Amino acid sequence: MSRETVKERDNRAVTPWFRVCGGRLKEPAGDAVRVAEVAALHRVEWVVLAILVPAVLAAMLFDGLWRIGGPWLAGLGLLPALFVGLQVLSFGFGRRSPRGAFWCWALVLGVWSAWAIDSDGWLTRSAGWVWLGFLGLQVVGLLGWAWKSAMAVAGTAGLVLRTALAVGVHLVMAWIWWRHGWYWGLLYGAGVAGLWASGTFRPESRLFGPMATRVRGRGVLLTIDDGPDAEDTREFLEQLDRFGAKAVFFVIGEKVREFPELAREIVARGHELGNHTMTHPQASMWCAGPMRTRREISDCQRAIEEVAGSAPRWFRAPVGHRNFFTHPVTSELGLEVVAWTRRAFDTVETDVEKMTSRLTDDLEDGDVLLMHQGTPVSVELLAKVLERLKASGLLEDDQVVVEGSAAPQG
Repeated sequence: MSRETVKERDNRAVTPWFRVCGGRLKEPAGDAVRVAEVAALHRVEWVVLAILVPAVLAAMLFDGLWRIGGPWLAGLGLLPALFVGLQVLSFGFGRRSPRGAFWCWALVLGVWSAWAIDSDGWLTRSAGWVWLGFLGLQVVGLLGWAWKSAMAVAGTAGLVLRTALAVGVHLVMAWIWWRHGWYWGLLYGAGVAGLWASGTFRPESRLFGPMATRVRGRGVLLTIDDGPDAEDTREFLEQLDRFGAKAVFFVIGEKVREFPELAREIVARGHELGNHTMTHPQASMWCAGPMRTRREISDCQRAIEEVAGSAPRWFRAPVGHRNFFTHPVTSELGLEVVAWTRRAFDTVETDVEKMTSRLTDDLEDGDVLLMHQGTPVSVELLAKVLERLKASGLLEDDQVVVEGSAAPQG
């Protein structure tokens, strides 16, 4: 059975705010995809629009009818006028798509709202401010959508774009510092640094590009970092064979070249190799520049391909810290960046029972587990984890086999 990461598709929102900030739809399996394409509309957005648009349109029509014919015309004519107005806006100007209908509403109600905020009536003013506030959210959404599009640019163009963005952010900070003083410059810098730290140090963050954290199908996926290791790789393979389990080994390029026979043995036993950079610079990968980032990832990709016969499809950064320039390189090489849902912290702890519980308690299908090679308790930990997974029914041979692995040639 092939193990694929859970993809994320755009939700079917029509407004920029809900498209960016309204959450994502996880890709269902099989025929459910076709159902989701039709039925998986953004319900919260539709509720908001179903209330907000008629309410603001009613305020606009009521105000206009009052000005034309007084309270009697406004009272008696509001419902017919509202019905006609909704029909014209929805099926006249915006009939081609829900998105077209929304932007039609946005333009008509936006022009009226800009005028209404200076009106004498508090109800009219309130409706105008509510709609302008909602449009303000759409501007934020458009900025978010532009950022997402920028983060999707791959290869050299993506590296150049991100370098320009990094330089631009610092130039803005220097200008704020010069024009408004150190306090505002420092505040701006702290905000940017906070966002950058979130995108870099949170393994599941999607701020700088797509990030996979779960896999499709039954059972869990074992991932093992920092190999191949002369001391315990073969013991790992024996344990996995004993339990009929398969895993993804995120390997270091230098070690692949140092121990090519171990890398080939991993693949020969049905496991998958993943890219874990060439030298595993865990202390500095988070702040590496574009050229070093490209070198670390592409050199590891080349080393694995030369030894194993085909290139990996998954990448994991050292300690999970992707820097700002990671995604253009991985996209160019056809790599998907993968994080995890459970980790043992086995590089800093030695309590095997505690780490086993951390990895195996309350697991769900699709969880991705992270362990490491080369620690004092790595083999013991793997054995304990495999025992627990087997007992829980989350480790069955026909559920965890990975296809698409790098395979030895000849």
